[in-house]
Amino acid sequence: MEARERVGLGDAIVMGLSSSGPAQTLAVSLAGLVAVSGYGGPVPILICLIPMLGIAFAYQRLNRWDQSAGATYTWVARVFNPYLGFLSGWMILLYYTLGTTTLTIPAGVYTLDLLAPSLIERPWAVFAAGAAWNVLITVFAVTGLKLVVRFEWAIVLFQYAVLVVVAAVALHALAHGLTAVHFSWQWFSPSGMGGAKGLMGGMLIACFMYSGWDAAIYVNEETRDRANNPGKAAIASVAMLAAIYSLATLSFQAVLRPDELQAHAGDALSAVSARLLHGPWGALMALVVLLGTLATLQAAVVSAARMGLAMSRDRVMPAFFGRMRANGSTPWAATLTMSAVNLALLALALGTTTTGAALTNAASSLGLVSIVFYGITAAAALRQQRAVRAASRTDLILGKIFPLIGVLFSVWVLVGSLVTGAVTPAVLVYGLGSIAVGGAVACILRFKGAAFFTARRGLEAP
Repeated sequence: MEARERVGLGDAIVMGLSSSGPAQTLAVSLAGLVAVSGYGGPVPILICLIPMLGIAFAYQRLNRWDQSAGATYTWVARVFNPYLGFLSGWMILLYYTLGTTTLTIPAGVYTLDLLAPSLIERPWAVFAAGAAWNVLITVFAVTGLKLVVRFEWAIVLFQYAVLVVVAAVALHALAHGLTAVHFSWQWFSPSGMGGAKGLMGGMLIACFMYSGWDAAIYVNEETRDRANNPGKAAIASVAMLAAIYSLATLSFQAVLRPDELQAHAGDALSAVSARLLHGPWGALMALVVLLGTLATLQAAVVSAARMGLAMSRDRVMPAFFGRMRANGSTPWAATLTMSAVNLALLALALGTTTTGAALTNAASSLGLVSIVFYGITAAAALRQQRAVRAASRTDLILGKIFPLIGVLFSVWVLVGSLVTGAVTPAVLVYGLGSIAVGGAVACILRFKGAAFFTARRGLEAP
């Protein structure tokens, strides 16, 4: 790819921020976070910051070692074994395909909120509106990464500006006792968060809220200084997300009564802003969430397509995933396929459960899946860095200690969420069940003679 077609550091950061999508993520997770952790939501968000930074440092070190659009999929296959590598790639594809359910549902809901409010409770209307955006975004993604990034820049700047301003209004209301629930330090106590079960449930949702920053890594083959910029972008994205999520959760969660918040599980920010603002300004948040959702959907389609491309090179995904545009810049076949899968999952989610239940189950399931592949990536970084002598104390801390924290955190959240009962049977089926299906697919591919599972690999520089 020519240098003029590559994206820069700022572009990569925007991809990470867009993929996580603060506005749309808060819209679908705020009600669930309050439901499981009461009003102590900022606590699990801040607890997750340090280990998430540790995992981001792990991505940075591994990306310096090997720049591949497959990222975790490629690294884990080389560091551990191809079966675990395939399973990691499967989980990331699962994350970005199942994840679009939590994107296209709000896209449909907020479109109807702006244009036809009477249809919001109609699943077919939500599907039609969300599917239309999905198709439009896919067409946009096929045109190329440069155009996608320009679109993301405009939305990220607008999204963050509005979130900060509305959060300031909400904080003023909270400080003056004008919210439905008055502030109390008891919110942040163990009992206020529902004990260990509430904390673990909040951690799962917080992991989902952070997840997506790694989108900056999947475009590394299309980034300038691809050995360094994607890793820097991942770290910057995690820090920025921690700030905006902590501020917004603290500000917005008490504006409505708990029952009102749960009644607006799919459009929580719209309901919050309508209570805080007046006249046409009340609809502003609906526009922000809609645009943020489209940006996140765009980043998800781009990331899934790059992962599909990397796996097709190793012949563990259909070969046509590797078909590129004439200039070699966009895997158009993988992009179209992932979009079709997204539409199928959207129809399934809306056809089998209520909107609020679909969003809560999807958010917790994605948190479970993401913490597994993040933990595996951090473990791969530890294994790879074991053969590298630390050049300084800082290098030791960032390259080895921080990733170790990420590994331990991932194990703690995974085991703790199971032991405390923080995950429902539906979440287990969606999350761990889908991972198990990936293991079965790997065995089938090996039985059919896929060379990926027998190729020799090593920790030497690529």
